[in-house]
Amino acid sequence: MAGRITKDDGRGTNSRGRHRLDVPDSPEGERAQDWILRHNVRLVHGPGEVDFDADELVVLVLERNGLAYVDMFVDHYSSLGAKHIVFLDNCSTDGTVQALRAYENVTVLQTGLPYKRYNVAMKRYLIERFGQGRWTLSVDIDELFEYPYSDVVSLRSLLGYLNENSYTAVVSYMLDMFPEASLSENLLEKGVSLKESHRFYDISEVRTQDYHDVGDIGNVLANEGIMILKGGVQKGIFNVSPLLIKHPLIFFDGEIRPMDLSDHWAANARVADFTGVLLHYKISANLYEMVRREVEERRYISRGGKYDKYYEVLSGAPELVIRGDASKELKSVDELVGSRLVAVSRQYMQFVVSEERESGLYSERREKERLSEAFFNAQAEVAALGKRTGELEQQLKELRQEMRAAIKEERRKREEAASEAGERQRCFESRARTAEGRLESMRSYAARRVMGVIGVLRERLRRAK
Repeated sequence: MAGRITKDDGRGTNSRGRHRLDVPDSPEGERAQDWILRHNVRLVHGPGEVDFDADELVVLVLERNGLAYVDMFVDHYSSLGAKHIVFLDNCSTDGTVQALRAYENVTVLQTGLPYKRYNVAMKRYLIERFGQGRWTLSVDIDELFEYPYSDVVSLRSLLGYLNENSYTAVVSYMLDMFPEASLSENLLEKGVSLKESHRFYDISEVRTQDYHDVGDIGNVLANEGIMILKGGVQKGIFNVSPLLIKHPLIFFDGEIRPMDLSDHWAANARVADFTGVLLHYKISANLYEMVRREVEERRYISRGGKYDKYYEVLSGAPELVIRGDASKELKSVDELVGSRLVAVSRQYMQFVVSEERESGLYSERREKERLSEAFFNAQAEVAALGKRTGELEQQLKELRQEMRAAIKEERRKREEAASEAGERQRCFESRARTAEGRLESMRSYAARRVMGVIGVLRERLRRAK
């Protein structure tokens, strides 16, 4: 079906129904996988249990060799207001665990089970262990969660808003961040953090699909403006089209199904009326080494051979610069309100204003600036979509022209073939008539010869008498 999201794009099986390695074939297989995992996890640092209220947050992370991100990650989520951070380490060898031991608000668990087979189970395990009846945020170590107007709305207030409206999930979109310099320049070695150096983004290659194209997974949307996003800067650079939508912030109420076959989805969720952003710092100086190692080890699931595509581009362009004409510098996630990346409802905006009034920071000028910025962003999005629509219409026009030309050429070939066939048939018929004429002449000649011989024999017989 045209436009429909196949399960391999984020649900668990490909279009032919073959299951991925990290997705059990049955509920029994899932339960067996969970049992094996529970008996192969050990505590290496911090508390094994975390007490927190319904308006507090625990961040959950599955990682391996994430040393380059540790300080940025812990500092960001501590500043955001997270109560605790739980890491499930999958056999790091770069000193990640040792670095995490320096933090008091961190728990580190460890397992040696293979990531390719237990990826989804590991992330679901963390939610089930630490998130019963509470809010958890499941992210990768190279992802920093942001939400609109966090300078006005505290994390505790945000979770209170979600609770008051009985929401159990928040959709967030991955936004790839990249530096102004080439990827070969490792600014971390110069003491510059990824957050400081990777300030640029590009959404010109982001493509949208209706949220419900994924199929009926029991989710209820409070904002129908929430879409499925795919592609982004990786599409333009590496010719891969990753799924950019995730459901990382969830309230585990017993009904919601987290990590519903993949780490991008949750099922049976009441999805909030605004979206967050996951600032994604994958495109960095260590990307080439990570990709090279993955091409050799094949540790991860590589849908569509994406790691081979990364490797092909990066190995051929060691001085690769991502920043282009469509790139923009991100100073605040609020700048994205009204674009495809950040959707907000009227109710959420009223909530922001009420929080601002309560804090004593409210001003009509600030509210007008905020609304006008969202309006102009929406206008720009409409213009971009209009431009994209025009491009698609032009492509459709060209395809139709190509189709008509192909049909015309096919007809010409058929007519030419028919003409050639007719000519061959006429030639065969002519040759057949010539052959028949020759055969008739030969028969007539043979008959005359026979009659002549018979006449000679009769004359000789007559004379002999």
